[in-house]
Amino acid sequence: MKAFGYDHNGAADVFEEYDVPTPDISDQQILIETKAFNLNNFEKSMRAGDYKQTTHRVIPGRDVAGVVAKLGANVTGFNVGDGVVAHGHGSYAEYAYADASRTVKIPANVSFAEAAGIVTPGITAYKAVYYFGAVKSGQTVVVRGASGGVGSLAAQLAVNLGATVIGIGSSRNESYVRSLGVNDYVSYNKQDPAMVLTNRADVVINSALNGADIDADAQIVKDNGIITSVGGDKPLSNKPFEFKPISPTKAVSDAEALNTLLKLMAEKKLTIKIGYQLPFTIDGIIEGHQLLGKQHDGRIVVTVDPS
Repeated sequence: MKAFGYDHNGAADVFEEYDVPTPDISDQQILIETKAFNLNNFEKSMRAGDYKQTTHRVIPGRDVAGVVAKLGANVTGFNVGDGVVAHGHGSYAEYAYADASRTVKIPANVSFAEAAGIVTPGITAYKAVYYFGAVKSGQTVVVRGASGGVGSLAAQLAVNLGATVIGIGSSRNESYVRSLGVNDYVSYNKQDPAMVLTNRADVVINSALNGADIDADAQIVKDNGIITSVGGDKPLSNKPFEFKPISPTKAVSDAEALNTLLKLMAEKKLTIKIGYQLPFTIDGIIEGHQLLGKQHDGRIVVTVDPS
C-alpha cells in the first residue's frame, strides 16, 4: 500500500512516499481504508525531532476516517463497509488501524473530512468541558483561544450544555466565534480580558497555545471556580480555585467523546472549521506540514478521494 513517512528528522520535506505492507490487526482491532486524515501539531513536533530523534521509518497519524476493510476476530458492532472515524495509528497511508474501543461509526450526514478533522481537537475539547471543567447548565464559561480547533469546539459544547459562554481571541476572529453561538467575545488586542472579565467565570478553559496568559485566568475565574488548560503551570495567585491541566485520562473514553461530538455534528449543533483540504500525495503531505509550521486558519485535512 502507499504510505507517507520519514526515517530521519527535519523540515517538512523529509517526508517520502513508501510502498509498505498493509497493517496486520489484532483480534480487538479494525483495519480502515483511509478516506481522510487530520494533521496535528504533535506530528509536526515528532517529525522535527522536538521530543526525540527518529532512528527508524515512521508512518505517522492518529486521526483517521474511512471505511471498515477488515475486523478483528473479537470485534462486534461493526461491519465491513461501515464508514468510521477513529483515534488510530498510521493514518498517513491507504490503510490505517485502530482499536475497536477507539472507533465509532460516522453518521450519514457527516463527511469523512469533517469526521477526521474533529478527532484530536474534539476529544481534547470534550475532556475539557465534560470532565476537567465539569461544565453545567447556567454556569458562565470563558474560553481562551476560542477560534482554535480545541477552543471553538469547547465553546460549542459548553453552549450546548446551557452555559453562558464568553470567548477570548483576536478581533479578526470575532465574527467566526460569535457565529458559534457564544454570548459574548473579548478581543485581547483591544481590551484586557482580565480586567473586563474579572471574577466572571465559573470555569475558564484555556485552549490557547501552551496555555498562554494562564496567570490572567486567575483574575477571570470566580472564587472556588475551575481553570483547565492545555498547557502551562498553575496560575500564580492567592485566590482559591481548582487548576486542572487537560491530560490523558481513562475516565473518558475516545469512543464516548467521539460519539457525542458526531451526534451533535449530525444534528447541526457542532461544526469544525476545515481550512485546508489537501490531496493524498507527497506534495499534499509536505504542504500540510509546512502549514502546521506557521499561522493557519482551520484544520488541515488530507483527503484521499475528494469526490
